[in-house]
Amino acid sequence: MKNLTHIGLALFAILSLGIITASAEDAPSGLSAYITAATNRVSTLSGLEFSVVVTNSATTNIIIHPWILKNGLGTIVVFNAQGLMMAYHPKLLTMTNLLADAEPPRDLTLKPSESYGLKYNFGDRFFMATPPGKYRARGNIIPSNDVEITVE
Repeated sequence: MKNLTHIGLALFAILSLGIITASAEDAPSGLSAYITAATNRVSTLSGLEFSVVVTNSATTNIIIHPWILKNGLGTIVVFNAQGLMMAYHPKLLTMTNLLADAEPPRDLTLKPSESYGLKYNFGDRFFMATPPGKYRARGNIIPSNDVEITVE
């Protein structure tokens, strides 16, 4: 029975990982993002702020979810010099944060050539150490430019 439980948990974890690691191919065609970091030279990646502009260059309307883009883990990913993704703990969502944002989850329709801008912050803690060096950030699910960040 214990082995069956462990196998079930392992299978659940593998399937969940498959859902979380959606690639840029899953993004609607014509949707792209332009990312800029608040600063490219930092002492730590923790809490680093980015400006993200999502643009619809398709010929049809595209629905996006701003609340998920601002608060989800899939908006921006960061890689170290060896190309390993640096996973981080998300910002803790508290009632104070939710009320301060004052933007309830909703869909937003972007018409052709329309854009939507937002601020995105990394969490305060990374799962692995982030020693000094060069890091590369880019959009995870929505294709984007690459941003180089130097941790000093």
